[in-house]
Amino acid sequence: MIAYYCVEDPLSGAVIVRLLNDLLDELYLTELQPNQGGFGGIKKKLSNYCTLAQHYDVFILTDLDRAECAPSLRRKWFDSANLNDPLPKKFNFNIAVTEVEAWLLADHNNLSKYLGIPTHELPNDTQIADPKEYLLRCVQLYGNRRAKAELLPTGAAKVGLGYNAHLSRFAMEYWDFRGAAERNASLHRTVERIAAARQEAS
Repeated sequence: MIAYYCVEDPLSGAVIVRLLNDLLDELYLTELQPNQGGFGGIKKKLSNYCTLAQHYDVFILTDLDRAECAPSLRRKWFDSANLNDPLPKKFNFNIAVTEVEAWLLADHNNLSKYLGIPTHELPNDTQIADPKEYLLRCVQLYGNRRAKAELLPTGAAKVGLGYNAHLSRFAMEYWDFRGAAERNASLHRTVERIAAARQEAS
């Protein structure tokens, strides 16, 4: 199966690659925007990616952030790219509510072990307004030495220098996304879409 993916940051890249590698068989995967740089580049080339999806599976992952809801964000992006339903079946557009960090927070047991945060401090409802800030606050209060060194910012930085690398390792090696999908609806939808793409390809 030949597939392409597009994300806005390295952590989202690790998350989608983990999902695709685990859920799809015999996968040949290529990143469409290896320089990433936020959602702007994805939005700008959305129509091109939709055209590519006429022939190949294309998986896009972006964060909801401060948008009202996933359907309204989807409609806004598609309207700006002049895309109308029905879209190609191979065009797989996914929105993490509200950020991809929420999908990691939903794996209470493994994230607790990895970062040293007590499980009872992790939210039951992970579709919270600012999961990145929540995660950093938990690390500040409870995290192990390695987590604090890698994730917490210094100076004017928003996150630590090792933020993406440390959480990407968790996503690739320890994350139980199937269990996490039971606690996070947007992750559950993404897992179902990817699984459906496998069935379409078979």
